[in-house]
Amino acid sequence: GGQLTDPKNRQPVFAAGHGDPTAGATKLELPWILGAAQANESPCPELLARRGILNKGYHRDLETSVVVQGPAELVKHCRVLIQEHIPSGLYLDPYQLSSLRHHNLTEVLLLTPVDVEAPEYLSRGHTALVYTKPDPSCAHCYTSTVPLHIRYHRPASQTDKVSITLQNPKLLLNCGQDFPPTSCSPHSVTEAPCDLKDKELCQWLDLPYTADPNALNLEVPVGLAEDGPIVCAVTLIVTLICAGMILGAVYRHGQRSV
Repeated sequence: GGQLTDPKNRQPVFAAGHGDPTAGATKLELPWILGAAQANESPCPELLARRGILNKGYHRDLETSVVVQGPAELVKHCRVLIQEHIPSGLYLDPYQLSSLRHHNLTEVLLLTPVDVEAPEYLSRGHTALVYTKPDPSCAHCYTSTVPLHIRYHRPASQTDKVSITLQNPKLLLNCGQDFPPTSCSPHSVTEAPCDLKDKELCQWLDLPYTADPNALNLEVPVGLAEDGPIVCAVTLIVTLICAGMILGAVYRHGQRSV
């Protein structure tokens, strides 16, 4: 009743609208059906990232640029979220970030508390979400600049510098309601705030990406442990001299008052 017959091999082929369109298909027709489905499926976007450290000293800027590659209709409304893990030797200043956000310069959400006064050996790493901004000079490009600060480190025994490694972050992508396409199904989806205004949760796709470089290394000057006794002695002498000068000034001022 609802079947057509293949004249070559006499096997039934389901007519449109009757039954499962793949259950009775011949082996010759099945690849065509799968190929047609894949042809209509949008490919999963690809990400390219470039990172660098600007400035020198204990206060620097972490700059990240991300390019989203894919069909224009799919990626034209994308947003990129960077999940950074900051190691114990570095920190983000929540007060500075609040000021930058107020001036619409940088949007960063700290997921763990930060003690800005603690030295490296008493600190733990912390995690932050960085909301990138579109780069007007490049289609489907996004950038962020985050102020990064270096903590005080213990004196070292054999070197006057230590190295801090900042690993590459996770890159999370959101491109609207119909995102992600089924071609992205191998990749995990996580929930995170859509933005910092109302903190409503959105679905973000965790995508692998090509990065340049693979990690960032910062060299930090530190004191030499063998100089400890000299530094302590000089500090004590200077403290005693300053205390003596203050006491002398107070005494002379008291004599004039009398």
